[in-house]
Amino acid sequence: MLVSSLGDWVGFVAVTVLVTDPQIGGGNPAFAVSGVMLARLLPSLVFGPFAGVLVDRFDRKKLMVAADVFRGVAYASMPFLPNLLTIYIVSFVIESFSLVWNPARDASIPSLVPRRQLANANTLGLATTYGTLPLGGVVFTALAGLSAGLDGAIPYLGERPEALALWLDGLTFGFSALMIWGVSMRGGRRADLPPGASGALSDLRAGVRYLREHTFVRSMTIGIVLAFTGVGSVIGIGPVFAARTLGAGPSGWGILVTSVGIGLGAGMASLGWIQRFVPKHVLFPLGMVTTAAAGTVLALMPGLAPAALVTVAMGGAAGVTWVTGYTLLHENISDEMRGRTFGTLTMLSRLGLFVALAGFPALAGAVGNPTIGGVTVAGTRVAILVGAVVVLSGGVLSRRGLIRSRLARLRPLVLRPRLRKVERRGAFIVFEGVEGAGKGTQMERAKRFLEGEGMDVLVTREPGGTDLGERVRDALLDTGTGSVDPRAEALLFAASRAQHVAHVIRPALEEGKIVLCDRYVDSSLAYQGVGRGLGEQDVLSLNAWATQGLFPDLVILLDLPAEEGLARTDERDRIEAEDAGFHAKVAEAYLHIAEEHPERFVVVDGSGTETVVSDQIREALERFFKEDAS
Repeated sequence: MLVSSLGDWVGFVAVTVLVTDPQIGGGNPAFAVSGVMLARLLPSLVFGPFAGVLVDRFDRKKLMVAADVFRGVAYASMPFLPNLLTIYIVSFVIESFSLVWNPARDASIPSLVPRRQLANANTLGLATTYGTLPLGGVVFTALAGLSAGLDGAIPYLGERPEALALWLDGLTFGFSALMIWGVSMRGGRRADLPPGASGALSDLRAGVRYLREHTFVRSMTIGIVLAFTGVGSVIGIGPVFAARTLGAGPSGWGILVTSVGIGLGAGMASLGWIQRFVPKHVLFPLGMVTTAAAGTVLALMPGLAPAALVTVAMGGAAGVTWVTGYTLLHENISDEMRGRTFGTLTMLSRLGLFVALAGFPALAGAVGNPTIGGVTVAGTRVAILVGAVVVLSGGVLSRRGLIRSRLARLRPLVLRPRLRKVERRGAFIVFEGVEGAGKGTQMERAKRFLEGEGMDVLVTREPGGTDLGERVRDALLDTGTGSVDPRAEALLFAASRAQHVAHVIRPALEEGKIVLCDRYVDSSLAYQGVGRGLGEQDVLSLNAWATQGLFPDLVILLDLPAEEGLARTDERDRIEAEDAGFHAKVAEAYLHIAEEHPERFVVVDGSGTETVVSDQIREALERFFKEDAS
């Protein structure tokens, strides 16, 4: 992201310089530059609504790699294009691929990092995307100077000083594609989606309906877009405001831009500390209100120095707002809807920024500099004040939506303070994973391995393991049972587990046996705590009481994409018959629990062959018993 974002800004400057060449852009360079800007805007209107659909339907890593390759080739071809029209067309294509790449990246972040690191990941994403803008101009200037120096050796570079920058830009996208190809990434392509254009249109309608009906997503999207639009007033009107209204001359705008950058960096860097005291659902609208307040004060500043200080505060509040907003979306949107959600957000944010860059200068020009009561009111100040009102309205709307929404609260699962250590001779090992992950097959292989090592092994399962447990299992999994209240479901699992622990698991451990169990408490945390929305901590407390504090010594999590596991199952029970979104949440919940408790979890890639997976499990078991013996 760092390398390709820098290259993209270098390429952006290079293309604007390219079209101002009289041989390319003719006698009206301003018209030529406006055409490039329009070519970069049009994809948001024409292609933007479908970009998120592609991200949700296809392999995200392959989409990102393809987008990087095509953008790199397109930028590298720019110096050879014969006229302005072809440059417009290629710019349109580049922006279309960017509309796919950005939501694919945003949708993939939750599968790449732990949930507790989402804010840091979003900080890095925004910092690399926008923080490289000023450096892009510096790099282009250096490459243009190098091209001029090579004029004698390579005459073409003297005629096209922007060519070297465009070729370098193409290489940066190639580098990005190479890096992404080596990243293990999941999500996107799902087997349950209808194929063809009709399926894509159905996905698009589902995305629109989701945005319209989901209060949280709608309010967050509106809030982030209005934040981009309102803060864009400073970017759009800033050069005139600094030079004329503040009387700072041409260099004044550079100081204000630097101040915004410092503020953004400071705000993002301090976010982790701020979140210790202010929850994210409170911090997001609070950040917008603070941004609006800083914008209001900025519009009233008499000189450059105080304006720069206020701009730092405005940038800091805006940085906190954007990172918090993206993190809230990541934490509360299921994987199958992320592409369409972030695709819509990307499209609307770009449109909002374009409206800001074009609309606020036009507003300032329309207002002019009227004198009211003997006081001259600058149109630039009015434009910035209107921008602050836009941000404030976004904060109010998002706050209302957040109040009415039930959000995921990321809290560590508190186990140890509530449990007493129970001495026992055996070892309790649990196999967990989504439906079709291969737990039964791998447990049987593990049983044979451990028995070959001379151990006494008991294999059992949940729900079940006792007469009562098997009856509960039949009732819970039978599709004929129909709808079951989530709390009733959690209580039935806990009841079966209490009987199981008291009559099977604990006695076997006291006899020194190795107990291998198919599912245990962590299944309830994932399925009922997260999948059913009951809350992990409440389900954990219930099961800690039901089992009298008996938790596994080792949990082997067979990590597998939910859709891949479901494809392995033929006849589905009541829980397996749930929709793909439910199972995707369960898969994510398992990984979250494993991240919270690395001391008792071993995560094994369940997508390999039976032998490969079995070998990894055997290594984990050997390591566990070796450490246990020491």
